[in-house]
Amino acid sequence: MKEGATLRDTVIFDMDGVLIDSQPLHFEIDLEVLRTAGASPTRADVERRAGMANRDRWPEYKREFGLSLSVDKLIDLHVGILMKLFRESSLCPINGIPELLKLLKVTGIKTAVASSSSMALINLVMEKLRVTSYFDDLVTGEDVKNGKPAPDVFIKAAACLNVKPAQCVVIEDSANGVLAAKRAGMRCVAYANPTSGEQDLSPADMIIDSFGQINRSLEWLMDQEELCTIK
Repeated sequence: MKEGATLRDTVIFDMDGVLIDSQPLHFEIDLEVLRTAGASPTRADVERRAGMANRDRWPEYKREFGLSLSVDKLIDLHVGILMKLFRESSLCPINGIPELLKLLKVTGIKTAVASSSSMALINLVMEKLRVTSYFDDLVTGEDVKNGKPAPDVFIKAAACLNVKPAQCVVIEDSANGVLAAKRAGMRCVAYANPTSGEQDLSPADMIIDSFGQINRSLEWLMDQEELCTIK
């Protein structure tokens, strides 16, 4: 460790697109509901809203496409399809995630999930992946005032773990999630997941395309010159 380096002792994970390769499912469900409601959306319309909570995303869709269905009805349709598909899907963790979680556990690094998904979906995914024991806390964006790209969910996760934002590193795959992490005053490692669509990850401190790129000595948790200055 270089002199004056600050070890960040907490890692906060996004879920969709980071722990599991689920963004394509979310995109297809949004497209299906929008088409059912009479809209003609493009893939780009849903990709740019990756990471946003239902309560923020669906009012935007309703305004943009002039939908007659209520926001509550749109969300109900979305949640019904989503939970059914996730229950029936054979979910697997993204390559490198099991090894990283085990490494963080044995090293004593605190961990949390901070996702825009509902707690019901988070719990379902944790159970299917069998990784619940690796996390000290689970936080949903539905329990904070503002969803991503606002920093609320990450700030709440830090508070739940009794750590300061400056002690945290966030792992995200979406533009909205990266912005939320930076606005929370946290370092951000962006995973460039090819199935998460076109995402501007440039504000992140580090961009990786596989979890094998994360230094096994955990030096990536420290202040390092090769990490970009916080933007």
